[in-house]
Amino acid sequence: MIKNTGSADQIQAEIRRRIQESADLGDSCRDCDVPAPRKVDPATNGGCNWIIDAFPDVRQECIGTLKAITIEMMREYELA
Repeated sequence: MIKNTGSADQIQAEIRRRIQESADLGDSCRDCDVPAPRKVDPATNGGCNWIIDAFPDVRQECIGTLKAITIEMMREYELA
C-alpha cells in the first residue's frame, strides 16, 4: 500500500479532523489535545516511521478511540 506523506503538523491536523468526525466519541472528547508525532525507526515500529508516545491531557474514556484513530493514521501516513 502506498502511504501518504505529511509533516508532523499535517498528521496532527488530520488526527484532529478525524476525532471531530468520529461517531464513536462523545462531545467531551472532541476537543482532546493531540501531541505532534515524532520520527522513529520503522523497523522497530511495525513499519511506520512515526509515533505519538502518549496522550497526557486526554480523558480516560477518550483514549481507546484516539489510539484507534492514531493506529489507522499510522497505516496511511509517513512522516516527512
